[in-house]
Amino acid sequence: MACALCLSIGFFTATTRAQDEEVVTRARSAFSQGAGLAKQMRWGDALARFEASAKLRAHAATSYNIGICLRALGRYTQARVWFRRGLSQDQAAGNKELSASTVANSKAYLAEIERVLATLEVRLEPVSATITVDGRPLEPVSGAKNKTTLVAGIAPAGPGRAPPVARFTLVLDPGAHLFVLSRKGFTDAVVRKTVAPASRGKLELVLKRLAATLRIDSNQPQAAVSLDGLDVGLVPVTLQRPAGRYQVAVRKRGFAGYEAEVNLSPAQKMDLMARLQPRAVGLHERWWFWTAIGAAVAGGVVVTYFATRPEPQRPALSGGGLGWTIEVP
Repeated sequence: MACALCLSIGFFTATTRAQDEEVVTRARSAFSQGAGLAKQMRWGDALARFEASAKLRAHAATSYNIGICLRALGRYTQARVWFRRGLSQDQAAGNKELSASTVANSKAYLAEIERVLATLEVRLEPVSATITVDGRPLEPVSGAKNKTTLVAGIAPAGPGRAPPVARFTLVLDPGAHLFVLSRKGFTDAVVRKTVAPASRGKLELVLKRLAATLRIDSNQPQAAVSLDGLDVGLVPVTLQRPAGRYQVAVRKRGFAGYEAEVNLSPAQKMDLMARLQPRAVGLHERWWFWTAIGAAVAGGVVVTYFATRPEPQRPALSGGGLGWTIEVP
């Protein structure tokens, strides 16, 4: 459909005050400049002049022409906003600001835009992540009760905002788009997505948690460190782990063991100092105790032997060569 501009409007009303005349004059001048640029199809320049006119004095015809420029530039979600605004302004003015043909054109353009816009079913994780599309936050559909439908491209350029729900329907212009997501404790994500006119699709936007950093040291060198029962080295040791709970144990011979449970958050940096205390040595662990025990055991064996050995038998008498009887001592 060709662009049908509204090239003339009446800014003055019977109630226009004298102090407003300068503002009205400037608004009319900006409008006329925009109309001239639009005839040359310099849509970006024309848009700037129509927007300047609308800031000075709102008018249904100005809103309509802004919609025409945005439509020509392929910025359909914004064009839809301005065509609707023009119709509302005309109705509020008693249907005196737009001609019947301009009203008909506005409605035809709106129907055309509805057929052109693309739709994505988006899942965002985590839901608290902020999101921008082409440098603009998302906006809910104006006046809609359904808060799960958001629109890209109509909000002013600025920082991202978190959507109200994790799953939502996103309405956007056909073409290439840049999604930027951010959340503290997660890696920022940049996603490029191209959508065709009138297309419907799905988009998964999932941020990865940043790893936490845990540094473990001790007042005793060469102490061994284990994490959840797995040896990870000798102090000092620095570990990169996903967020969560971990059981830390530090051991060294001759010292009482150290144990602690740590709860790491995404991107957190934690220093843990394991202070080992000398372990009290029990009586049974002292060297001299076991030496004494060994000596006592050996002595007991000797005493037992002598106490329990059989009485020696006297050897039998044997006769000598001369028939003497000799007693062997």
